[in-house]
Order: sequence, then structure tokens, then C-alpha cells
Amino acid sequence: MTKLRAEDAKKRQAAGKGPDFLEVLSRSLKVIEKLGDHQEALTISDLARATDLPKPSVRRILHTLRALGYAETAGRTFRLTPKVVRFATSFLSSGGHAQVLQPACEELSRITGQSCLVGVLDGEEVLVVAYTMPLQLMARTLGVGVRFPAYCTAAGRVLLGLKPETELADYLAKLKPVAQTEATITAKSVIRKEIVAARARGYSVMEDEFVMGWRTVAFPLHRHDGSVFGTLNLNCKKSPTLTDAEFARFVELCRRKAESLKSLLI
Repeated sequence: MTKLRAEDAKKRQAAGKGPDFLEVLSRSLKVIEKLGDHQEALTISDLARATDLPKPSVRRILHTLRALGYAETAGRTFRLTPKVVRFATSFLSSGGHAQVLQPACEELSRITGQSCLVGVLDGEEVLVVAYTMPLQLMARTLGVGVRFPAYCTAAGRVLLGLKPETELADYLAKLKPVAQTEATITAKSVIRKEIVAARARGYSVMEDEFVMGWRTVAFPLHRHDGSVFGTLNLNCKKSPTLTDAEFARFVELCRRKAESLKSLLI
């Protein structure tokens, strides 16, 4: 037993995990994330394949989540319950983020008549943490908790541009771009060029790459100490009234709003 523990410790150390790393917590979070990635309920076998974990481990994790109220079952399948929203609520409540970001989105949306969101980088995806959409716009459904790829969105390119060069290189090396529309850039060299351009410019503008018919601008959101929180995005539906001059006005409004939030984010 002692020998097995020593071998496990060596494996954790080799994987960059210290002696205090909790494998059971890591596995549990993997299961929660995979359940959250799918709209349909999943079986134990589905989750074991998706997480590359043994079925007995997945079964115990699901039993625990169900006992705590974070998962529910129907026959042989499992799905998350609304109780998991408490995790997001805790994040947004820290530092008063919910009270700051949602009203900011609503105000910018009201002034421009366009959709507005705040996104944060989570791995290779952008996670929406505040969102508003005017009633008059018919659009692809987004909302708080929705995720989208970083490489083909204005928010993602802004946040990737703020990463150190080594981290950006690692991200691009692992990236497998998939076209979301006919306009999506999938060549890694061009994606990198766009990320670097967003870094130099201080913001990113994108058109049709994630959803056809939309022009998007994203500015970085910084905390009061200068660290990066996320991005403020204005998503503009293309129409005859959305002239270049009007879009430029919206870009400036988004910049000002992002700058005004710096002193409020802790």
C-alpha cells in the first residue's frame, strides 16, 4: 500500500500536481463539467467515456452529487440540477460583480439598441457572466452561463492577446479550429495574427465569424489593480442603419463603459 501511494505521488508530481492535490475532487469536477456540456441526460457509461474515468468512480461521484442535490436521475440517466447555479452565483457575487456588470450591460444595450455581454476566459472558451438582448432583435440565443470558442470571437481574441507569448503558443499548438460560419478563420497563422493585432489595438472587432450577420467589438475589462477580469462586448446586428460611422460611435461607447468599470471591479 505504501509503495502504491508513493507511485501515485510520483505520478502527480510528474503531472505538475503537488502532494496536496485532491484526485477525488478533480474527478468530481470533471463529471460536473461533462454533465454541464450536454443538454441531454447521460448514463454512467456515457460519463465514463467522456471523462476517461472508471465506471465505479463515476458511479460514486454521481451518487454523491445526487445525495447533495446537485444531480438528479431518471432511470439510468443523470443531469445537473439548478442547484449548481450556486457556484456561478458565488463567483459573480464576489466583489459585487453581479451588481456592477449586469446593469452596465443593460445601460449600453439601451443606449445602442444592440446586444451586450461580459465574458471571461475559461480554458479555451469564453464564458458569459452578464448578458442582455433588446426585445426587437431576433438573434441566436445566448445568456449567462453560455460558452463559445475563444479563437473565433472578439472576446476570445482580446483575452488571448493578454496572455504571455508562451501561453498563447501553447494554446495555438493544441487548437483545432472548426468553422462556425463561412467567414470563420481557421488557419492558425491568421488566427495568431488577429490575436496579436487585437493586443496592439487594445480591442477586437469581428464580423460574421461566429454568427453571420453580426459585427462585434470587445474591450478588455480590468480590475482596479490592473489585473484582467474579462471583456465587455457589444454585438451589433447588421442592417442598413448600422453604418460605419454608427458602428464607430458604438465602439467608442463600449470603450468608455469598459474604462468606467475598472474602479468598480475588485
